[in-house]
Amino acid sequence: MSVSKSKQWGDLGERAGWTLLQAGFGVEVVALLDLPAWAAVPLAGALAGVKAALAQRFGNGTGATLPAGVEPAFSG
Repeated sequence: MSVSKSKQWGDLGERAGWTLLQAGFGVEVVALLDLPAWAAVPLAGALAGVKAALAQRFGNGTGATLPAGVEPAFSG
């Protein structure tokens, strides 16, 4: 299956953007609540799970938040 470059870049951007947002949110919550630094890792993981569940429930059926026209899973 061949995926267009624009879909690949869109997928990369979506994944990187959400990862940065989740990690940043985890770090800020840890700082705000004065938790140990290691707590940011499971917090970011939990946020990733929540994002994927919401995207599956309200999005295009995948864990991605991209529209179906841009999502590489719908290529071919």
